[in-house]
Amino acid sequence: MKANVSRKNLIAAYAIAICADLIQISLVPLLSFDFPLDGFIDVAVCVILSWLIGFHVAFLPSFFIKLIPLVEIAPTWTIAVLIASRRLRAPVVDVPPVVDVQASVSPEGQGSDRRGNVK
Repeated sequence: MKANVSRKNLIAAYAIAICADLIQISLVPLLSFDFPLDGFIDVAVCVILSWLIGFHVAFLPSFFIKLIPLVEIAPTWTIAVLIASRRLRAPVVDVPPVVDVQASVSPEGQGSDRRGNVK
């Protein structure tokens, strides 16, 4: 997995996975006859997703799950991207509160420097 995946690449990976699943689901009648387009789509999608968000073990079952009859209708690429990207979301960081500090003025009208020393 890539350490720094941009939001743009993550959105593109989701779009590609969803499109690949829609194509494969819509072509189920043709794919049942061992249509070569199914294998090409799987290889192309795996290469593109690996390039966009880095290789993840979750991409492998998308190849092997196709060996089980009638599992082509499951959105395996979309699920694989969800699994691969679940830890890529930005962590929540506790930000300390901002303290507004104003310059102090001594009674004689002289200001103070940054350290608080009276001039």
